[in-house]
Amino acid sequence: MKIKFLGHAAVMLTTDSEILIDPFMTNNPLCDLSPSSVEPDAIILTHGHGDHIGDTIEIARRTGCAVYAMAELSRYLNSQGVKTHGFNSGGSFVINNSKIKVVQAIHSSSCPDGSYGGLACGFIVEYKEKTFYHAGDTDLFTDMKLIGENHSIDVAMLPIGGNYTMDASDAAKAARLLSPGLCIPMHYNTFPLVKCDPDVFCSLINASGVECKILAPGESIII
Repeated sequence: MKIKFLGHAAVMLTTDSEILIDPFMTNNPLCDLSPSSVEPDAIILTHGHGDHIGDTIEIARRTGCAVYAMAELSRYLNSQGVKTHGFNSGGSFVINNSKIKVVQAIHSSSCPDGSYGGLACGFIVEYKEKTFYHAGDTDLFTDMKLIGENHSIDVAMLPIGGNYTMDASDAAKAARLLSPGLCIPMHYNTFPLVKCDPDVFCSLINASGVECKILAPGESIII
């Protein structure tokens, strides 16, 4: 599994497919990709806020790829001419040998027209005995311990920027609950309201024995 960080919360996973998570590219100062430069087989969305749904509609219309999203958000996207697969919290689905489990996130959500977008969520992606956790936008919650116990997480990507999500301190507590092999920070320094030094997060979790790696936008790792 290849994990490529695109800035903010956007990620391209390469398994047997190219799976794009939260493709916020246009108006993302940390991302140097354009929506026309990606060819995903599928898009999965944690929620409907503009900095996460991003360029989904443009990409999906151009490529014909399916978009996997919460039921309410899925219906909105379908009305925009996008092929969709709706799900809900606790559900799971498979994209070409990658099993994806929907887990909770503590956050709000809305569709681009302001209508209700369903619950926000995170994803556990399992592929060839490797497991990746994308937390989405979330607060710290104690059931992260259960997520860590139920899934042997190789890599966890956690928001650290505060204001809209947990900050570095709470994200470090989340890392201890999840006990992953490696943590990667996300959702920081895109805008002034989420300004954060990722080295602070890394020092906090390193002190508790969890490894941290800061990925620059465009950088990737293989697990």
